Amino acid sequence: MKNGSRTGRSLRTLAPVLGVLGFFVLWELIVRVLDVPTFELPAPSRVLQEIADHPGLYWHQALPTIREAALGFAISLLVAVPVGSLLAHSRVAERATWPVIVLLMVTPVVAYAPAMVVWLGFGTTPILMVVVLISTPPLILGTIIGLRSVDPATLELMESVNASRREVYFKLRLPSALPQLFTATRVALSLALVGALLGEFFAGVTEGLGWMISRSQANPIQQALPLWACVFVLAAIGTAAFTLVAVLERTLLHWHSSQQF
Repeated sequence: MKNGSRTGRSLRTLAPVLGVLGFFVLWELIVRVLDVPTFELPAPSRVLQEIADHPGLYWHQALPTIREAALGFAISLLVAVPVGSLLAHSRVAERATWPVIVLLMVTPVVAYAPAMVVWLGFGTTPILMVVVLISTPPLILGTIIGLRSVDPATLELMESVNASRREVYFKLRLPSALPQLFTATRVALSLALVGALLGEFFAGVTEGLGWMISRSQANPIQQALPLWACVFVLAAIGTAAFTLVAVLERTLLHWHSSQQF
């Protein structure tokens, strides 16, 4: 049983790597067999070679985007948890606030990104605002659902021993909310990267992956490889963020049933 268990864990660990490798091999074969022009769809090997040839360039351009996404996400988390906690304890406040949250979730970010620049001027500030606007709603939703997903029997037990609302929140509701919060964090992180990228399109900055992609669009035939290189770098950043969240979740929620398989 132990050997089978180890084999199963090894397969689960290797499965994502094998999946990505298989996807790239298929992509490479399709491009080469069909002789697809580079400006239409470059082979993954050529994109990776472009990154390997200019590692300093893509690292330099990735740093501002990472900073904007990380800072915007941090602000969103600081806003979302208190707001979500308030809404989880007040149905009236939730119903009053929910239409605004839904509007933020369903409105395409490209629609209000230019407005942020008009209101806040050029630079990093409108980029951060865009990131906060699109990554906060899923975190609020995750907080509300998580705080309400407590075990009724445990809640009744704590109330029977006269536990204060503070004790119930920190010892029962918040730990119970962590699985939902981690799920919402994965969504919010991907949205934070999207927000940082689109914000750079409009904010008049002269660095960042979004700025580099917008510059590549001016000459897509000649700049196809840099454009796709930016896409690959963004995918790597997103994968690293997801992995970090998964490790943190595994560490903090080792006691939870979701981490037992």
